[in-house]
Amino acid sequence: MEKKLVGRGGAGRGQGRKPLAEGEPLIPVTIKMLQKQKDKLARLGGAPWVRKKIDQAKE
Repeated sequence: MEKKLVGRGGAGRGQGRKPLAEGEPLIPVTIKMLQKQKDKLARLGGAPWVRKKIDQAKE
């Protein structure tokens, strides 16, 4: 005889990654690089570091 669990599973409110800015979703971008470049990017700060550098760069 199997017992069915009640009240478990399903979507949870408020879960998942929160947006950096209200109303501005993050768009995934893919770039190709060497493993040593990926390692250095991780040491420099990853995606937040890249976003900061883009914001600081002059057009």
